Formats: sequence, C-alpha cells, structure tokens
Amino acid sequence: MKQVMVSYQDQLKLLGLDGLGIRSSAHPSGNQFVGSQACGECHTKAYSIWKRTPHAHALETLVHLDPPRQFDAECLSCHVTGWEPQRFSPFASGYLSAEKTPQLAGNGCENCHGPGSAHVAAERGDVKASDADLERLRKKMHLSIKSDADRRRVIDNCLQCHDLDNSINFHGGEAFDEYWKKIEHHGTD
Repeated sequence: MKQVMVSYQDQLKLLGLDGLGIRSSAHPSGNQFVGSQACGECHTKAYSIWKRTPHAHALETLVHLDPPRQFDAECLSCHVTGWEPQRFSPFASGYLSAEKTPQLAGNGCENCHGPGSAHVAAERGDVKASDADLERLRKKMHLSIKSDADRRRVIDNCLQCHDLDNSINFHGGEAFDEYWKKIEHHGTD
C-alpha cells in the first residue's frame, strides 16, 4: 500500500497543478495574497506568535510525511496560503509551489483574515487612502470572537481545514478554545 501511495505522490509531482487540470480562481474580495511576512511588518507580536505555531510550518509537515505529500492538492489546500480548502484549488494569487511562491508556504495570516493586498498597499502608502479608507480596510481584516455570531463565523472558517477527516480533536465541547489558546493574538503592536 505504501508503494502505491509513493507512486501516486510521484505522479502528482510530475504532473504539477497544471497537469492535474487545477485552475486558480479570483478571490471573492478581488484582493491578492501577499504573505504573512508582509503582515508581520506592522503586526510584529502577532507574527511572532504565528511563527511559533504549527500553522506557520504546515507545508513542512507535508514534506516530512512518509511519503511526502507537498504536491497533493488535497493536502496543499490547508497547508499553504491562498487556497479554497474544501475545493482543493488555489486562488489566482495563492500558493503555487515552494519555488514560485515561497512567501505563501504554510497556513498564513491571510487564510483567516483574507488576502491583504489592499490593506498592505494602503498602510505602506503605495495607494492614496483617506483615514476613513484605512479604517475600513483595517476593519475588513479584523476578526473578533466576542459575539456568538462572530465566534461562529471564525469557527466555521477553521472547520474548512479542521474537518472531521483531518482534525477530529477540533470537534465538540470547548475544542475551539483549546486550539485558540495556541494561536491567540491581538491587533497591532
């Protein structure tokens, strides 16, 4: 069975995403993925926390499996940034490979907060943005778990990857709270 899996993974590597017919789609927001390092330029404390989590090293997890699975779209969809986890396909600016898009390796900030291109461009001054524009863009990126509705939205997003097939311990009781303690971060510095 292991040899069959090795052969399958070798075929996936040889075919690549194009050979598998996997096509990217635009993100519904119209924004692009920029990578967690861009987020870390302003959000240094949150970035530091993220760097120490399994999310930051999710692609490495696939590389070190026996056999490795870093070319398997079903695995990549949750282990890299900029994919639709339940559709096993990348967004137009999402991860393509360790060589082409290394800044999107791992399950990064934008998988939860959304693609950051507009926010980053406005904050850096690359585009003209009023104070109201900046506030609107900041608010779009912000996630809260204070209200029950907000908490449910965040959990539903987590469940895209932490589904019953891949993360059985995430389900039931106060499992979200236990996981949240491992990645909890707040705002800018």
